[in-house]
Amino acid sequence: MLKKLIINNFAIINKLQIDFHHGMTALTGETGAGKSIIIDALGLLVGSRSSVDFIRTGQEQLKVQGLFEVKSSSPLFAILDEYGINHEDNQLIIKREINRKGRNVCRINNELVKTNVLRQVGKFLVEIHGQNQQQELLDEDNHINILDRFSDDDFQKDLLDYQNIFSDYQDKRSRLRTIQKNSQNLVQRIDMLKFQIEDIDSAKVEAGEDDKLEDEKNQLSNFEKISSALQESYRGLSENNVGVVDALGNVRDQLEDIMDYDDSYKELYDSVNGAYYQLQDNAATIADQLENLDFDENRLDNIQKRLITLDNLKKKYGPTLDEVIEFGKKAHQELSEIDIDDDTEVNLEKEIQQLQTKLLDLAKDLSKKRHKTATSLEKSINHQLKDLYMPNAKFGVSFSSLDDNNLSDKGIDQIRFDLKTNLGEDFKPLVKVASGGELSRVILAFEAIIAAKMNVETIVFDEIDTGVSGRVAQAIGDKIYKVSQFLQVLCITHLPQVAAMSDIQFEIKKETVKDKTETQVSLLDDLQRIEAISLMLAGTKVTDLTREHAKELLELAQGEQKRLD
Repeated sequence: MLKKLIINNFAIINKLQIDFHHGMTALTGETGAGKSIIIDALGLLVGSRSSVDFIRTGQEQLKVQGLFEVKSSSPLFAILDEYGINHEDNQLIIKREINRKGRNVCRINNELVKTNVLRQVGKFLVEIHGQNQQQELLDEDNHINILDRFSDDDFQKDLLDYQNIFSDYQDKRSRLRTIQKNSQNLVQRIDMLKFQIEDIDSAKVEAGEDDKLEDEKNQLSNFEKISSALQESYRGLSENNVGVVDALGNVRDQLEDIMDYDDSYKELYDSVNGAYYQLQDNAATIADQLENLDFDENRLDNIQKRLITLDNLKKKYGPTLDEVIEFGKKAHQELSEIDIDDDTEVNLEKEIQQLQTKLLDLAKDLSKKRHKTATSLEKSINHQLKDLYMPNAKFGVSFSSLDDNNLSDKGIDQIRFDLKTNLGEDFKPLVKVASGGELSRVILAFEAIIAAKMNVETIVFDEIDTGVSGRVAQAIGDKIYKVSQFLQVLCITHLPQVAAMSDIQFEIKKETVKDKTETQVSLLDDLQRIEAISLMLAGTKVTDLTREHAKELLELAQGEQKRLD
């Protein structure tokens, strides 16, 4: 249940703290005072969409905080465990902050969480019913979901099994359609990939091969120039009489004879001696290169042909050989993924047919169970409608079946809620015949039935009593009070009969503080409740008679509570 709600800088709310209790709580006050704003703030705590427009004028951010006490049996704790959120004392503190830059910060027990986690947690904490729920009931496509909410656990398990198989069925149908639609394209693509792979693989490309071949080609193309240069260099270094090495050796010998006479001679000797041995090594290296130098005209021709082959590959598959090699790898990978057996399409068709047969059997079983649920629901709703002063109204659930080849994730059933409001009339679609007040009562009938099995802790009725009055208003008050025996109920109402049935009543008012409008909330004592309900009865002018009427209404409500307990 919601124990405390703190709101800062939300719309016309400056600072507000409300302590809530078990049972039924009524939120009353004039239209526009801020009742629905409080519910909107609560909605933020359970994952509703945020907007910077919510931020109070002149402020940079809004903050909403809530303290919730959760029953130890709630499935909510599994979600908290999944996200590593502590819950030792079965209490949750949820905080949400929104600033004008759109930054949205959500915390559960001081752990930062994303909004989707807040929504997962929120669906086990609070359920808000108002205009959106009327829209839900007016959407025939949603009627099957509403009906299924009233089914037992065995049905829910069977539905989940069906949906798992249906998902596999849909995947296979999608794959088959893709194969059939693109079969020609796939054949062409496979042929292209095979050609590209053969083109690259047959060339046996090696990384860096083109650079090495270019170097070798340059040497062979300039063979005569290289050979001549090496020979001249060798002669210049090593031939007798004119060889640089011999000449330098003679210089070294001369310096060796005088190096002991002065340190500068010794330095000269060491320098020339090093040069002498370096030149000797160079001469030997040149000699080796001359000996190994060989011109192979066929080799040059082969290199040129190979480079042409590599250049063609680079033009088709990438500017470098590395990219050509990578292209080939990707082509192999793609081919392995789409190169299917000829029997794949046939096998898929067989699997789809088998799954469809199995789904039809499961769907028919689900349909039988839905019919039983529908019969029970019709009986329960009609009983509730009598209590809500619609004695001649009849609620019905109509079924139609989908084509075998067009199964849905719910099975073969299409569901529509029907209603006849008067004797002698035929059933007609609920969405076409129900007035606003009748829809409110139908919604409340649903909630009264499902309240005992709901997983939420708190339910909010946001002006669900719109469009009714008199004894119907009292009947709605009774129904909401019955729901509060199972759940904490917060009820925004303009009806004195409904407000009188509440255990606790808050009055919401607008006040002007320093030229700004602010919402104020007051917990009413017994005398204040008489005054507030008198105002709801009389409108603008409260008299002693309306006060007596309000007091009598509260006393009658206490008697109704004892009768319903």
